[in-house]
Amino acid sequence: MVLLVDNADENALKEKVEGEYVTFKIYVFLLKVGQASVRNVYRGCGLSSPSLALHHLKKLEGLKLVREDKNRVYHVIARKFGILRFFYRTGTWLVPRSFFYMILYVSIALASALLLPSGMREVGIILSAIGFTTSLVDTVLFMRLIR
Repeated sequence: MVLLVDNADENALKEKVEGEYVTFKIYVFLLKVGQASVRNVYRGCGLSSPSLALHHLKKLEGLKLVREDKNRVYHVIARKFGILRFFYRTGTWLVPRSFFYMILYVSIALASALLLPSGMREVGIILSAIGFTTSLVDTVLFMRLIR
């Protein structure tokens, strides 16, 4: 389940999480794995020390983006804000919305190639190729932002 946030919360989250690279990197890591200990976060994000991981986890906990259980394991609370509004979470994957547009354009190109008469077929394929290309560029850019 992913919670949407209102505008005031979104601005605060953008400033305090998305605006700080390490905090955002840890939140994205937790979105992918679901739950992790301080040591898992330290290793998974390639941080310089476990205390740095703990500092950012406490910051995320204060923003109600993670919760700590009695075993000191942090569980992510998925919320959509900032750039994360353009992603879908599927298991351990964060998939940009533009990826699904790529699939749509490929389907349209295939349908155009198989079903349309000559003359219209080429137009359908060309328009689909343009849509596919722009969606591919967006997908690559979005994936670079969350790595």
